[in-house]
Amino acid sequence: MAITSETIATYAPWGNAQLAFEVGNSTITDDPTTGNPVQGVEVLEYLAAITLEAPNWQAQPGVDNTTYSCRGRLLTPTIFDNRITNGSQAEATVNGVLGRFELTFDLAMDSFHRRDLRQAFQGTFRVNGGT
Repeated sequence: MAITSETIATYAPWGNAQLAFEVGNSTITDDPTTGNPVQGVEVLEYLAAITLEAPNWQAQPGVDNTTYSCRGRLLTPTIFDNRITNGSQAEATVNGVLGRFELTFDLAMDSFHRRDLRQAFQGTFRVNGGT
């Protein structure tokens, strides 16, 4: 499902992040070059409200100041698909900035409760062009 401009307007000003996860689906096709079977890919899009924390870094050589810790809540759809798991990455636009988002679930929590809390999440956002 694509996130439309009307949907974004409905959740304004809270819907400040669009996440697009690529996940495998049940379609199998043959690679035209090798002839090997290849699993199909589906893009799942989400609108979320994300709060970014400023990078905690010291001005030293090799330090990456383009990665932000973040916490958020899904707006629509309201629950992550089961194929999106801890460590899943998405192309993301947060506050109008393009980057990559990596999802982190609280793995210290038992799986029953973690499953029920899939709407709230935490992760990292790396701005495109970062190191």
